[in-house]
Amino acid sequence: MTPMPEWRMPDDLHAQLAEDEDGIWEDDRWSPVRLTVMTGTTNGDRDIPLAWQLEFEPDEDVFEAANRQITKLGIEPDGYGWANVLANVIAKYHPEVQEELHFGDTESATCVVWMEQEATCKTVLEVAWSMIHGSAA
Repeated sequence: MTPMPEWRMPDDLHAQLAEDEDGIWEDDRWSPVRLTVMTGTTNGDRDIPLAWQLEFEPDEDVFEAANRQITKLGIEPDGYGWANVLANVIAKYHPEVQEELHFGDTESATCVVWMEQEATCKTVLEVAWSMIHGSAA
């Protein structure tokens, strides 16, 4: 399996978010997954201090083996299919964070999941990485 880059957030993350006009910080170290941290997000009427988002397009070559496995499950390996499988794997192996995941921005071409906690994001990224790169979750 391709080694996952170390989880390391900048010490000045809040300063970088404050300096960015849109309140966004992105990291492509986990390519093909993009990590984005955002300010200015709301959930209903509640302000979210930091939203941690993972996003990827499952039609890239690196997804070929994983997409075959998803297809064997009878699921289309598009953004919606990946969201479904990712949610199910999280529910099975990490049920304590299952309710924290938001997949509402997912589209056919892109799987998008956001959460409010850094630790949850790290867990979901580890699961996604292992699914993409062929290790059991």
